[in-house]
Amino acid sequence: MGRLVGLELHNFKSYKGTAKIGFGDASFTSIIGPNGAGKSNMMDAISFVLGVQSSHLRSQNLKDLVYRGRAEMSADSVALEDPKSASVCAIYEKDDGELLHLKRTITPAGGSDYNINDMNVTALQYSMALKAENILIKARNFLVFQGDIENVASQSPKDIAKLIETISGSAEHINDYEKLKEEHEAAHEMATEVFSRKRNLNSESKQYKEQMKEREIFELKLTEKSNLIKTLHLFRIFHNEKRHFQILGDVRRVKASIEEKKSKLADQEAQYKELMADYAAENLRSKKSELKVAELRTSIETSKRDLIPIKANTTSLATKIQLTKKKIDDLNRDLDSQIQQELKLRQKLSEAEKLSEDFETRIREMHNKIQLSSEDVKEYESLRNKFLAHGGYQLEEGLSQLTNEKDSLEASVKSYKKQNDNALSRISELQSEIQFNFEATLSDLQAELKNQMAYKANKVRAKETLLAKKEKANLTELELNSALKDTLLKLEELSSEQKESKKQKRLRENVSMLRNMVKEGAIKGLMHELVNCSQKKYEMALQTVLGKNIDAIVVESTAVAYKCIELLKERRAGTATFIPLDSIVNDQINLNYLRSLHEDARPAIDVIRFEDSTIERAVQFVVGDAMIVDSIDVARELKWNSNTALSNKMVSLDGSIVHKSGLMTGGSQGQKSGLRWSKEQWNQLSAKKDEITEQLAKVASERPSAIDINNLTDEISQIDDTLPLIRSKISSTERQINERKVEIDFHSEVASGLQEKIDEKLKDLSDIQGKVFSMESKIKELQNKVYKSFCEHHNLESISDYESIHGAALRVHARERAELQKAISSIRNQLDFQSERIKETNNRIEKLQTNLESFESKYAKLDQELASVTAELDQKEAELQAHTEAIRAQADALSLKMKEGKSMEITMKDLESDLKALNKELMNCEELVLKIDSERLNMFKNCKIENVDLPLEDGFLESVSLGSDIDDVSSIAYQIRVDYSMLDFKYQDHYSAKVDAEIRVQIENIEKELQLLTPNAKALERLKEVDHKLKEFDREFTKARQTEKKTMEKFNKVKSQRSELFMKAFTHISERIDSIYKELTKSNESPLGGSAYLTLEDEDEPYLAGIKYHAMPPMKRFRDMDLLSGGEKTMAALALLFAIHSYQPAPFFVLDEIDAALDNSNVLKISNYIKKHAGPNFQFIVISLKSTLFENSDSLVGIYREQRENSSKTVTLDLRNYEDDHEEVSQQLHEASPAPA
Repeated sequence: MGRLVGLELHNFKSYKGTAKIGFGDASFTSIIGPNGAGKSNMMDAISFVLGVQSSHLRSQNLKDLVYRGRAEMSADSVALEDPKSASVCAIYEKDDGELLHLKRTITPAGGSDYNINDMNVTALQYSMALKAENILIKARNFLVFQGDIENVASQSPKDIAKLIETISGSAEHINDYEKLKEEHEAAHEMATEVFSRKRNLNSESKQYKEQMKEREIFELKLTEKSNLIKTLHLFRIFHNEKRHFQILGDVRRVKASIEEKKSKLADQEAQYKELMADYAAENLRSKKSELKVAELRTSIETSKRDLIPIKANTTSLATKIQLTKKKIDDLNRDLDSQIQQELKLRQKLSEAEKLSEDFETRIREMHNKIQLSSEDVKEYESLRNKFLAHGGYQLEEGLSQLTNEKDSLEASVKSYKKQNDNALSRISELQSEIQFNFEATLSDLQAELKNQMAYKANKVRAKETLLAKKEKANLTELELNSALKDTLLKLEELSSEQKESKKQKRLRENVSMLRNMVKEGAIKGLMHELVNCSQKKYEMALQTVLGKNIDAIVVESTAVAYKCIELLKERRAGTATFIPLDSIVNDQINLNYLRSLHEDARPAIDVIRFEDSTIERAVQFVVGDAMIVDSIDVARELKWNSNTALSNKMVSLDGSIVHKSGLMTGGSQGQKSGLRWSKEQWNQLSAKKDEITEQLAKVASERPSAIDINNLTDEISQIDDTLPLIRSKISSTERQINERKVEIDFHSEVASGLQEKIDEKLKDLSDIQGKVFSMESKIKELQNKVYKSFCEHHNLESISDYESIHGAALRVHARERAELQKAISSIRNQLDFQSERIKETNNRIEKLQTNLESFESKYAKLDQELASVTAELDQKEAELQAHTEAIRAQADALSLKMKEGKSMEITMKDLESDLKALNKELMNCEELVLKIDSERLNMFKNCKIENVDLPLEDGFLESVSLGSDIDDVSSIAYQIRVDYSMLDFKYQDHYSAKVDAEIRVQIENIEKELQLLTPNAKALERLKEVDHKLKEFDREFTKARQTEKKTMEKFNKVKSQRSELFMKAFTHISERIDSIYKELTKSNESPLGGSAYLTLEDEDEPYLAGIKYHAMPPMKRFRDMDLLSGGEKTMAALALLFAIHSYQPAPFFVLDEIDAALDNSNVLKISNYIKKHAGPNFQFIVISLKSTLFENSDSLVGIYREQRENSSKTVTLDLRNYEDDHEEVSQQLHEASPAPA
């Protein structure tokens, strides 16, 4: 076989310019390189040059395969343009050594040009040249794309079959196969159709021969049918005419009764109208009186509400007057006390001023008395030194100390006295504040609290009175309601029979009306009228079994039921339940089984008797599989305790029910009561009901209004809201009083303590004064010795007289003068304060006097207003009493007239009811007459339409119009007189639906026989036509069979060729795949390897179905391909690919990264397999990144990225030259590898 010697790429994908790759004579070549270098682009180049479409080359169109570089600028900034075309040339060496240069070029327009040895050829010629070397473009038997391994492993049986069909070449016969198959099927259908039509004609021929015999029988039956129809019409018309005259008699009778009832009703209505006029006038007067009473009550309530604030204000003003007088008395007493204090202060001020004047006089006199010269002063100074030297200094020093102590004690006493006076003054102020402010406020608040409590007590008593009256009214109302309930129950019991009878009467009237409006016999009747019990003891149980269907109306068909429903709606005649006999469906019931269950139980259908056998289906529908048992115990036993529990409905003799679901319902409660409808009892109970209703209205009117109670409740609530505020103010005032009393006690204690201290200091002061006096005596004695001559010379009593106005004595005098002025100023301030207090007290007294006069004036006005409102209220209450008594009398009169009116209303209602019933009966009779006459006319129309030869005494059927608009039906219907002489006497006695049905059944039987006969008048002519057609179809059938045979032969020939090609490939691949898979999977652990095989889904035409591929890896159980691991799937897929390739092997096999999902051990197995099978007749070119694979190859093609040129570049290495030196090979591989970008 040939081999791929080399490639030449020009501007293809990542290969810029021209790149030449040589594979030499190596049988196993590996293409390696880093990711992104251009390995897959090399695979695309091989695929492209060998004719693979661009859709398989990771591109949308051929232009995408042309090289595109980065934008580069030359030195003179001129942009270089990308190439517009590209090409790949494959150099292929044939078996005989001839070289083929296969070149495919991408044109600038995006198309492809094909060249073989520089000669332009078509794509077909190009593919045929490749096919001659067993390189199949469609089958792609020469390459495996990256990712194809995973697709092969996961493809369906149908896809595998298509792949083998492509490899085998049987796919070339698909079009011929499909075309010939369609032709064969069309020919077969044509032959079948012709044969079917021929068979139908044979059947028609036989049928027409039989129809000739039926014609004679048909004519005889027609005559018999005509006679029966004539008899049926005579029978119906005769009894229709008979009933017509009967109903006319009923119409005359009903009209006479109507006139009589109308006369009585007119008299009664005149009397009732007169009575109602009197009642209306009296009622109007009563309403006016009631309005007046309501106005008076409203006015009285308004007056009472007006009295409340007047009384409250009067009480409040009286309290205020009393409190104001008390305050004035207290303030007068306080004023007298303040005046006395003012007088005392004025006296103290006078005394203090006199002391100050005496002090100043004494000082002046001393100054005037003693006048010394300078020599005398020097003498005094000399004597002074002598005095001090002879012990005066020590004595004065001692006196000075005693004087300081005395001054200190006097200051303390003075301070304590001042504090004591302040405390006593504060006590006086606090007592005054308590007495005139807080105690007065407290008194007012307590008085207000007392008034509010009294006011609340009055309101509470008023509310309790109203509640008691309301409770009494409620009890009375409860008793009256109980009596009213009993009366109403009795009325209901009395009227129940009347209501039931009315309902039954209305139902019977509706049934009668409906019977008149539809054809005779269409309505069978009411269910309870159609059936009865076999024994009286089953009556209650049967009523329970019938249930809601007891009043159902049985009709012959659904159409009749719908017609009846429309009539009831039109006349507003109420509702009804209908059971149509033609549409009800009954379940099959095993009665023999139910009868054998228990001796005290039987099917309900067994106890029912009915005369009309046509209603049997309706009875079965209503009763169903219900059972009637003697007691509820038997029902329980059959329901739950028997071996075969029943799901049937079971009813005991007393009416108790055990439902199908297991629920139980109680039976009859016995007779309700012995009451029966009585008009007199009804009137008595109605009168009692009206009396109780009036009493209830009276109780309701006398019951205290909820508004009044709510108003009192609101007022009490308001008082309750006010009381805490007053109590809070009282508590606050008491707290303030207590706080001031506590302060008074505190100041009293302080004053008491200060007084004790003052007494103690005064005692100490007395002792010091004694010491001072003794010390002064000693000083005087010494002074008298030293200063005696000086004093005598200057006429001084003692030296103290001179020293008192000179030196230290002056400071003492100044201090005394300041103390006197301070005392005078303090007394004056106290006097001013007291005068201000007196003035303020006088102002308060004057203000209270003004308030007192205002309060007394308002009190007098309110007292007059209270008297006026009270007198007016008394007058209104008297007037209310009079009107109330008048209303009571009017109510009694109205009640009597109302009772009389109701009695008359009942009478009129009875008359109207009778009149309505008579009118309805008249209308029904007239409608019945019209219906009967319409039926007679319709019978004539039917006879005319059906061409019935009806015997007539007078008139003609031709005179009857077939139109629906006829004004006088009766006159037209009886213009024609029928001759009944042909009607047998047995048909003239009475009308019977049974007889009518029997005649109709005879007619229907004859019609059925006629329908079965169905003679064909043109049978002979049709028979001749069919025989002629049969001859023509014989020729067509022969021609169709010949055509079918020819197409069958052609189809089988193509089918055989396609099947042989497919099976030849399948057999080869199936035989090879197991050995290939074993070789790929065997290892030291499993020397035999795995197992793989192919199975056909359809052995007759395998290419139409799928091929299942099963692979069992070594030492593993059988499992589906989907459950294998990624590596196991890859090995299985490779085995399939190698087996398929072995059928029509291409001279070379290009594999792109088939080892991506394999571990090293499996990669090594693949490597060994390729190494083993690669040779001169089988070239492998593998793209791989795994050294385990490519290090075993014969040669390497290295691809790297030249970043400066933005192009993929290649290098090659023949490993066969380095088989004994792996390290050197690795080093050269490393040196040959491109530097990382």
